[in-house]
Amino acid sequence: MRWSPLLLFILLAGCPGQLRDYVGARSSIVSPQLIRYGLGLDQARCVGERLGGTLRPLTLRLFARAAASVRQGYYEPDRLTMRDLAWVAAVMDDRAVRPALDAANADCGVAVAAREAPPPARAVPAAPVPRPSTWLNLGAAGSGQSIAIDASTIEQDGSQRSAWFRMTNPGTSAPSADTYLLRIDCASRTINARARRRETPGTAPLNIDYPDNPLPVEGGTVMEIAFLSLCT
Repeated sequence: MRWSPLLLFILLAGCPGQLRDYVGARSSIVSPQLIRYGLGLDQARCVGERLGGTLRPLTLRLFARAAASVRQGYYEPDRLTMRDLAWVAAVMDDRAVRPALDAANADCGVAVAAREAPPPARAVPAAPVPRPSTWLNLGAAGSGQSIAIDASTIEQDGSQRSAWFRMTNPGTSAPSADTYLLRIDCASRTINARARRRETPGTAPLNIDYPDNPLPVEGGTVMEIAFLSLCT
């Protein structure tokens, strides 16, 4: 029996979660958060793929949202770690999340502390501690230009991802002084540069906001690398 595109759409639209969760890579639902919590690209994709194969898309999306809401480490306030993510998984209403995360970590060689004690209680809510930049090199395009992402700045909202990026031009060893806030739409395959920031020693930081202007991802460029890093 052949399914018509319209009938398939209706059936999928009636499933819990979002339609793109059933027709796209499920690993992309949670992999940006795995990067935020300290995993490299390969490990984030590995763990994301295994979670996508174990958990329902709706459960995976709820887990990603819970992880995204944490802005300060429970155990180390200046950074987020997989120990923090394990605690997020442990307190989810769906009790299948923590075992699934533990199994995925084991399969992918991610070392996490054994069943940890709850985070220490804080008598007074602490003000968020600014997290240091965590630059992760994403690779180089055919032109020789390379791109890196500040993993500590990743934000996730549905099919959209945003973070600060910086480039290193061919023939140079140091990255450019400019960093760019890019908003990536995984569903429409577009990238929207929202701001530029320059920090030069001895001078005041330069911050420039850009008008809304989403552009298609161009193949073979560092923009494609940025897209693939957060959407696959």
